[in-house]
Amino acid sequence: METSVKKDILGILNEAISAIDQNNLSKLKEVSDHTIHDASIFQDNNSVNIAVLMYSLGKIYERTRYKEFKDWEKFNSCVKSKLRLAKDYLMKDDIKGYEINIKSIFVCIEGLDHKLKDYTKEVFETSKVSKGSRLHEHGLSLGRASEILGINSWELKKYVGGTGIYDVGESVTKDIRKRLKYGRSLFA
Repeated sequence: METSVKKDILGILNEAISAIDQNNLSKLKEVSDHTIHDASIFQDNNSVNIAVLMYSLGKIYERTRYKEFKDWEKFNSCVKSKLRLAKDYLMKDDIKGYEINIKSIFVCIEGLDHKLKDYTKEVFETSKVSKGSRLHEHGLSLGRASEILGINSWELKKYVGGTGIYDVGESVTKDIRKRLKYGRSLFA
């Protein structure tokens, strides 16, 4: 793992743990955006996975009615402990231990009430598509973003098409005549 990626993920884990402890749930969504930059540059799974996880946890925790489910405290305790363990392993440069603990958060979800489990699985899938569009926004091709996140490229294309990302690009594109004129001026 790249040193800068590791440093950023450690910061993300610290902020996530603090946000959950302080019930500052909007912070969970904010921290996931920070990792997209690393993911687009280094195109590594660790940056992408932590971004998707943080975004997903933000969506899960913001639904206050889920705290009424019988297994909520078990889930909450599991997430907190696994995040702390992941941070500890990463600080010791034990990447395998870090990855195991991040993946085990998904296992925590498996132990939840059926309704909540179904919702959280849907959140993780939509989070991947959302983060895929952000990777594309940062310059990755749709195919590469799909590959990194392990999602269907058609699903990502449909999502990106509805976001207006392409519309923004069109508004800043210069007229073809201006581009040709500029290109010719370079060789004059």
